[in-house]
Amino acid sequence: MSVQAVIFDMDGLLMDSEGIGLTVMHACGFLQGKDIPVPLIRETIGANSQAASEMYRAFDAQIDTEKLFRDFSASMQALAREGKIPLKKGATELLSALKEKGVPCAVASSSGIKTIEVYLRSAGIKQAFSALVTASGLPSKPAPDVFLKAAQALHAAPDRCLVLEDSVNGVKAGRAAGMTVCMVPDLIPFTETLRPYCDHVLDDLAAVIPLLDA
Repeated sequence: MSVQAVIFDMDGLLMDSEGIGLTVMHACGFLQGKDIPVPLIRETIGANSQAASEMYRAFDAQIDTEKLFRDFSASMQALAREGKIPLKKGATELLSALKEKGVPCAVASSSGIKTIEVYLRSAGIKQAFSALVTASGLPSKPAPDVFLKAAQALHAAPDRCLVLEDSVNGVKAGRAAGMTVCMVPDLIPFTETLRPYCDHVLDDLAAVIPLLDA
């Protein structure tokens, strides 16, 4: 398969935001007097706000999830503007290779569009992407909708797209979309239970470059 387009997840894949995000979400829970367990926060990785809201409300029906996500987004955007959310290893090299080869790319994230734009602009890479797609308003990963929407925005056939993901929900969504899936693990390690959803498992984004010519 020659790669026609590349679709990036953002949190934990392109941006090193997942670890700090766990701490920030935990702190945002305390603003409402709620001690949200870190394992529960981990379970929401890759899910959109609607799906995550359902998980948090199942834990405590009194959580104001709208406030929770509003506080979380504001805090994370502020950190990004301060340069405290760096790019993941190999991101710059991979984006340079994509530009050199003329392969278009998109971000397809469960984060809101404003957060996506703030992160990428703060990191100085927004111009590298032909499309920015949010899962807000779409079925949450592991449903394939956000990836299919990104492929459409790039005018690329799904089976010619390479999806880069770090989460369980993400790799399952990529497989459901009929795309080639590469997992670059972050907080969630690769296990053999994920093998059916992953065509490649790599240590960092620079290791993706050889796949572009495969």
